[in-house]
Amino acid sequence: MDAIASAPIQSQSRYFIHVKAGIYVEIVEVWANKTNIALIGDGANVTKITMNRRVPEFQTNETATVSVKGNGFMAKYITFENSAGEGTQAVALMSQSDRSSFYRCTFLGFQDTLCAHFGRQFYKECDIYGTVDFMFGNAAAVFQTCNLYARLPNRVITFTAQGKKSRYENSGFVIQNSTLTAAPDLQSNKSQVHAFLGRPWFEWSTVIVMQSFLDSIIDPAGWYEWPGHRTDELTYREFGNWGPGAGTGRRISWVGYKALNQSKEVIPFTVSKFIQGNSWIPESGIPYTSGLY
Repeated sequence: MDAIASAPIQSQSRYFIHVKAGIYVEIVEVWANKTNIALIGDGANVTKITMNRRVPEFQTNETATVSVKGNGFMAKYITFENSAGEGTQAVALMSQSDRSSFYRCTFLGFQDTLCAHFGRQFYKECDIYGTVDFMFGNAAAVFQTCNLYARLPNRVITFTAQGKKSRYENSGFVIQNSTLTAAPDLQSNKSQVHAFLGRPWFEWSTVIVMQSFLDSIIDPAGWYEWPGHRTDELTYREFGNWGPGAGTGRRISWVGYKALNQSKEVIPFTVSKFIQGNSWIPESGIPYTSGLY
């Protein structure tokens, strides 16, 4: 995208790029020296960036249709798609941008749709589609008021594969006030699907699902074992969820899993605490809730 190439280097102020309605078939890279870039589409239903790279032709990180490294990145009203299809890793967007934010965007893919790779990230009112580990990475990311859609053809769905590698890293995924359900093409076959909130990519994997609607596709066990991966050091938490898949009575019995019932236990995972959002999200103009709902 030529507009990104011509953007200023190490900008200290917001640099806006209007992405007009249309389908853009290309690989887009926002390099580390392109800071505070904002891509503003005309609506996720009319503005799409798409490409079809996939493993094994490319390494997983190289499959990303859009790859963001410059800090302070923001996107609004755009669809990011990897159209390679199901069966192998194919990333729609990879962000390793600290203080990156996404508002009313759509992420379309199957396996490894969205790579929240590194840094503090915020997703608001976004739609994310996938099958296997379709939200993965080692960022500290909050997904607030988002729709997370399990897609056909898989019968086993894993929403997250969070990659925290050490107790000392500030990373984890927080899913808050969101909806975890089946995509429209799967609604009539929901009973055939077993969906899981996540599986531990690395031993310190951290995922908190709170104040969200969990549809009937969520398996009673809740979380999925990854053979050969430890479960004693991870942090998997559920708090204040509702819906037919929200019952915790039959959840896995891992040491690292807890169903919480006191709000004080999840305050550390709110936007203001977990990603220090009050210090940087207001500039974006994206509405957000800093604490609990």
